[in-house]
Amino acid sequence: MPAEHFPFPPEPLGHVPAGCARRRESDPLGQVTLPSGDTVRLAVRYDDVAAVLSDPRFSRDLSKPGCPRLQPGADMSDDRDTLINMDPPRHTRVRRLVSRAFTVRSIEKWRPRIREIVHRLVDDMAAGPRPADLMSALAEPLPITVIAEILGVADGDLDRFRHWSYVAMSITPDMAEERARGRDEFFAYLADLVAQHRERPGTDLLDAMIEATEDGDRLSEAELCDTARSLLLAGHETTMTSIGRGMFRLLCEPAQYARLVADPGLVPSAVEETLRHDFPADVGFLRVATDDVELPSGAVRRGEGVMPLISSAHHDTAKFPDAGTFDIQRADNAHMAFGKGAHYCVGAHLARVQMQEAYDALVRAFPGLRLAVSPDSVVWKPDMMTHAIAELPLTW
Repeated sequence: MPAEHFPFPPEPLGHVPAGCARRRESDPLGQVTLPSGDTVRLAVRYDDVAAVLSDPRFSRDLSKPGCPRLQPGADMSDDRDTLINMDPPRHTRVRRLVSRAFTVRSIEKWRPRIREIVHRLVDDMAAGPRPADLMSALAEPLPITVIAEILGVADGDLDRFRHWSYVAMSITPDMAEERARGRDEFFAYLADLVAQHRERPGTDLLDAMIEATEDGDRLSEAELCDTARSLLLAGHETTMTSIGRGMFRLLCEPAQYARLVADPGLVPSAVEETLRHDFPADVGFLRVATDDVELPSGAVRRGEGVMPLISSAHHDTAKFPDAGTFDIQRADNAHMAFGKGAHYCVGAHLARVQMQEAYDALVRAFPGLRLAVSPDSVVWKPDMMTHAIAELPLTW
């Protein structure tokens, strides 16, 4: 019997694909066929996904001949200087340097500015017509404005970033040439941006990465450009998706939203639960086993590709009691929305701060916020690595 095609068709209301529950029950490491035509194993249980993300015997370097790929033609796996595609010891070195600019303390210094941006966007939304589209009013402009300011990018370049982000995150097979062209244009822009920052140093995050040093070691030009690109892609697309999906879920559960309005102190917990219940992607970062590995659900042989599916892991009842229930007061919420192990997202705290400030401002400004259309009428973006909402009409 041929392997199922993956990614699976999206479910209504952003729910995890139905096939994941069946696979968790009876086929936890079964094979799937990717858009590239390659066949890999799909890990869907929490313990298996956690092991694949944490075990150094699962490599992210897919540049070697014969390694499986998500899609035909150019994709994100081609960029060997990108942190997510590196293995130790190079990953350890680059991660250590990048992390110097991404401490919780350094990101918290940006919270007042992030709050200011959020409040401006929310005020504009309140003053505008109803219904308002949350995606264009807040979820999309917030993260791209924040990451652009943090990296010292001019406002006039944001439209180009939006285009490059869309192209890079697309999983449409016939966009291979456009992905390659977009990648080259993005790198050329970033190389020029790095040169400008070297000539006129400032105090933003890109300056901090340029200056980051340990025992005389610094990031190379290629590493700087790739890291900046990764931050722009992750900082824009995934944070936008998470804000939109999180508010959609809260408004699909009016009692949960009312609880948050009554007690905004629950915002941090609500953010964590939306990250678990509505993880922004039903596609994972592919790994290749460099040795035979025994996972909790079975063996993976050397050379086999494995895709860890975090969205499925987050709905594994063996880890999360009543996993299908959305509960903003869920205890012991050990989700893996930012990964696990060596590749834990370096920008995790930045994403959390933006989501927290967005939720807090919305519940305070709009205690009566509600969907302006039925949940099943909400439009979603097709053929993207993230499962994002295109438009979210709201009223109050």
